[in-house]
Amino acid sequence: MGMKTARSMALCCIYLLCSGCCHVPDVDRHFNTDGPHETVRYFRYAIDAGQYPAAYRCLSATSQDRISELAFEAMLRFSDVPQLGDIPLLELLVFSSIDPVPEPISAGEPEQWVTLIWSSEDQLIEYSLFLQPDSAGLWQIDLLLTRGVDLGGAM
Repeated sequence: MGMKTARSMALCCIYLLCSGCCHVPDVDRHFNTDGPHETVRYFRYAIDAGQYPAAYRCLSATSQDRISELAFEAMLRFSDVPQLGDIPLLELLVFSSIDPVPEPISAGEPEQWVTLIWSSEDQLIEYSLFLQPDSAGLWQIDLLLTRGVDLGGAM
């Protein structure tokens, strides 16, 4: 009887490990796009969770016109940013810190820069995403308008 119980427990543990731990929470349940900072958090989580269609929906209409959903996913998975020391784009977007204070583009205009700060032993990079609200008030990222600077060695 003891052997049968141990075997049942082992099977139960294997089932729980294979089914329960593999589910990644849906980005829409935890984040929204009603502000620039929150939109960047949504975007980064969706990318990190492999929910690329959700991340793609964060892009502005201009970006979506120029970048297909398939090209967007490929760009995230396989592109490096040569201007910033060939850091992988996905790594830059997901593993950086977000400056908590968005920077207005100009006074009275709704557009904002949200800056990501990435550092390693030999690099300190600031990479800013351009965000603007759409007609429904949801914020979108224009990947065609970014700015970045490699500030050299980290502090």
